[in-house]
Amino acid sequence: MTGSGLVFYVPGAVLLIAVAVKVPSLKETWRDPVIMSSSALLLIGSAVCMLSAPPTITLVNAYTGISNFSGPLVYCGMSALSASYLVLIIAWRGGPLPALKRRMLFVVALYLLVIVGIVVLFGLADAPVERTRDLDTYYANTPYMREMILLYLAFHTLATVTLTRMCLGWLRMVTGITHTGLTLIVVGSCFDLSYQAVKYTSMAARWTGRDWDYLSTDVSPPLVALAGVLVAAGFALPRLGPPLADNARAWNRYRLQKPLWAELRELRGSVTAEFRWWTSPVVRLTQQEITILDGVLACGPYLDMEIRDAAYAEALRQSAAPAESGPARQTMLEDARVVADAAMLAAARVHMTGHHGAHHTAEVSLLETVERPHTRVGLARAIETSPIVAAARRRAALRDVHPERSQPPRP
Repeated sequence: MTGSGLVFYVPGAVLLIAVAVKVPSLKETWRDPVIMSSSALLLIGSAVCMLSAPPTITLVNAYTGISNFSGPLVYCGMSALSASYLVLIIAWRGGPLPALKRRMLFVVALYLLVIVGIVVLFGLADAPVERTRDLDTYYANTPYMREMILLYLAFHTLATVTLTRMCLGWLRMVTGITHTGLTLIVVGSCFDLSYQAVKYTSMAARWTGRDWDYLSTDVSPPLVALAGVLVAAGFALPRLGPPLADNARAWNRYRLQKPLWAELRELRGSVTAEFRWWTSPVVRLTQQEITILDGVLACGPYLDMEIRDAAYAEALRQSAAPAESGPARQTMLEDARVVADAAMLAAARVHMTGHHGAHHTAEVSLLETVERPHTRVGLARAIETSPIVAAARRRAALRDVHPERSQPPRP
């Protein structure tokens, strides 16, 4: 694959991946016009990037048997993309529904006329020589081809300028992830305007007898590819950003809780979570926590408060306890409680699998630790790394092997 092809294929693949990320949520949100418009924008942008690559241009021309058929095809795609930008930003800004519909219909009708004009002008033009990289400059002086190219560029510029102006006016009124998205759109639009300026300049050079084709063939492709990715990312971010952040947090917690999950997942009565490679982190975390809670409930009758009290005392003894009360002391006490609960749970796990007699504990105070995400992560860490927990587990195993050692001496 040539470098000129990669300039278009890589952004196209990025946009396609962004669409794929949104697919699972479309089952519940497909009726939302903003979500569907943003998905359509990403899909159209990906298609335009792929169709603009020289290898794809050659294939399309060969398949249709029409020289330079890819030219109007790409220009029509870019015009549709321009319209989708404007429609989506109008939907974002909101307002009375009748006014919104009028503006959207006007934009769609205007760019449909542009697309019809591109097709008609190409049909009237005489362009027999296939050009995969310099169509606009090679045919800059050819009747109808020249007008077709300028029609596309002019309305693409109109859309970009309008989009930039609307976003700049809105930037001062929003914050957070929407502000970040608008900033990306404005930066991407600046790259897009640079691309258009390069195209106009290279064509004007042909009109005056100069050859500045390198501006169109070498400078413009990376500009338009980067512009497309940035603008599409700006539109997608407010919708994709929160779910991605949720999944990132879920994955981190899922990873930290794995030792606790591994300790409990095979217990009788617990639900063993089975994951596929496509399972999202949020779903993985939910299934993992169900398994943990079911495992703890299964261990309930085997929880021994004496083991917990001994582990708690040992954890306090090993800590450098602050002399006065305060946040540091509270943290120390909470850490000791987590270690003590982990020791009691680990011992119960051993007793349960070793068929040791149940204690039938009336109140499972450990569940308070398990129910809180922060302490649940600490519980998993203690299960994996605490020497106090390891010692409690060894003593429980020894008790199962030699139960007479745990019995009081007979008189």
